[in-house]
Amino acid sequence: MTDHVSMEQEREWSLLYEQIREVLRQVGEEEKNYCLLDCNMGLYRHRVETERLEFVQPAVIKSLQKLLIGFPNWEIAIVVGNGGGVVIRDDEIIDGLQRQHLPKEFQTIEYEGSRPLGSQFGDIMYSGLSIAVTPGPFGIHLPQDANIQLPKDDDPTT
Repeated sequence: MTDHVSMEQEREWSLLYEQIREVLRQVGEEEKNYCLLDCNMGLYRHRVETERLEFVQPAVIKSLQKLLIGFPNWEIAIVVGNGGGVVIRDDEIIDGLQRQHLPKEFQTIEYEGSRPLGSQFGDIMYSGLSIAVTPGPFGIHLPQDANIQLPKDDDPTT
């Protein structure tokens, strides 16, 4: 990134980070109920990890989406343990909740204007092929029968 772009990304990251924290504080205590990653990886993304389903209630998702108005490059990913996740952008919500892992009262959650994860090719970055810091729906998942072999150091064909 050029210095100007990098400085602007850092400024926006910091601004959004504090605004996201403010919205999430209304739902639960940080460190106890959720983790908002505080490391700017330069990816135009904030990541929230939680086991509490209150954080994926439609009202919370809509509040977070409102923060992104004016920040079209940014997204907020909320990962709910093994229950999937939701990706929030200023103009869409990508619903990747794995409802079969959620309690019955949360299996019917719907987000206005959302689309299911995997409905567009670009979603591959959120599927089982992307690298994540922690395990979950946005981490690497290989089928159990996957046979991946790395070349040996002494193999002249590599």
